[in-house]
Amino acid sequence: MTSSVRAPDVEANLKRSITLPQALGVSFHQIVGGGVIALMGVAIGLTGGGAPLAFAIAAAMVIVYSLPVAVLGSAMPVTGGRYSYAARLISPSMGFTTMWFSVLVTIQLSLMALAGADYLHSLVPSVPTRPLALGLITVFFLANLVGTAFSNRLGIVLAFVMLAAFLLYGFAGLPHVEWGTFADSAPHGTGNLLTAAAMLTFAITGSTYVAELGREMKRPGRDIPLSMIGGIVLAAVLYVFLAIPSVGTLPITEVAGKPMSVVADHILTPGGFTFFILGGALASVAGHMNSLLLTSTKPVLAAIGDGWLPTRLGAVNKRYGTPHWLLFGLYLIGAIPVLTGFSVASIAGMVSIAATPMLAIMIIASCRLRSRYPQQYEAAPFKLPWGLHLTTVLLGTAVLAVQAYLLLDKLTWPATVALVSWLAVGAGVWLVRHKHANAVVRARQDDDEASPLPPRTPAR
Repeated sequence: MTSSVRAPDVEANLKRSITLPQALGVSFHQIVGGGVIALMGVAIGLTGGGAPLAFAIAAAMVIVYSLPVAVLGSAMPVTGGRYSYAARLISPSMGFTTMWFSVLVTIQLSLMALAGADYLHSLVPSVPTRPLALGLITVFFLANLVGTAFSNRLGIVLAFVMLAAFLLYGFAGLPHVEWGTFADSAPHGTGNLLTAAAMLTFAITGSTYVAELGREMKRPGRDIPLSMIGGIVLAAVLYVFLAIPSVGTLPITEVAGKPMSVVADHILTPGGFTFFILGGALASVAGHMNSLLLTSTKPVLAAIGDGWLPTRLGAVNKRYGTPHWLLFGLYLIGAIPVLTGFSVASIAGMVSIAATPMLAIMIIASCRLRSRYPQQYEAAPFKLPWGLHLTTVLLGTAVLAVQAYLLLDKLTWPATVALVSWLAVGAGVWLVRHKHANAVVRARQDDDEASPLPPRTPAR
């Protein structure tokens, strides 16, 4: 029997335009944009000569809990995987939880904008940092407003510029490296090495965001796993390569806790230094912001389709195929911390805490895929043996639990107040909308009992 409650088709105008190179660009930018720029000095401070090893360990950890998400993306290419997987495989309310956390994660727009502005400020001290950061957010909001194809082409260009700048840094630094620095990979103890690796995992988890774009990919069943795991591997190789001159060129005491620009200024010509700041640091931050705006509307759009928020909020522009009101809302979320003077540490704390339960829910949801929707699982291009699947879920959940423990200890008081306030608003929305949303989900499943998702999101 079909329910009288109908699910609004808010995704109908989204276009299948994203290719594998573009998806790899999104994955790569989500990782490299924040991690190598923001955390290199922190990793060196914790590990000394073990920083390259810490990056490699972090990448291995992220691959472990990305594999279950890759399975989900291959079997169920959807819009807004962070919402849809939890909602269909666990419960609509759990989907709402992941969506609400994912919106909070979008405040990293301000983190990236402030980081980019700080690097540019080192070149032009007369430029005020916060107005410049707001300008960066505005530029990429407008780029995504006119369509994913345009913003993805821009992302590919930025990726090549960034890669050229980072390779210049790496190859210029290698002749200056004192290789004896790496003789002891854990000079401050194995505990600090593992702590650094756990901290760096957050810098590499951005590749999972590509699962948000299944509805807009030309071949999502194949391209989601390839771009997700491929992005992690490519970024990990680059991180290790950049960590070698960052650690071995100058004494550890001069680079611990410092930005990469300290080493860049030592090994590069003035022109090369300028290119590294603009083409490396600034382009990586810009690429991260671009891909973040591209992916962050998707879980909200999917939740709107299930009735959690007003339908008009998810209106998609028919000319450009972009959800303009959602993009504007996320633009505001990214801009407000810049305008109100939040520190980078406060923003980073909120982002980290919000991402951890969101990822844990997604990988746990993957366990129900085989038994609940076996036909879609068997048709997926990417699958895991059950033993390996279960192992990755258990290990991934454990890694995330340790990561959450480490991050909670670093949460600032302003960030705690903001986080609690956001969760309180979310609880209010859930109380008002959960009965309606549950009815919409039942109607959607009644209309297509053979599939957990609407037929407009087939696996390919």
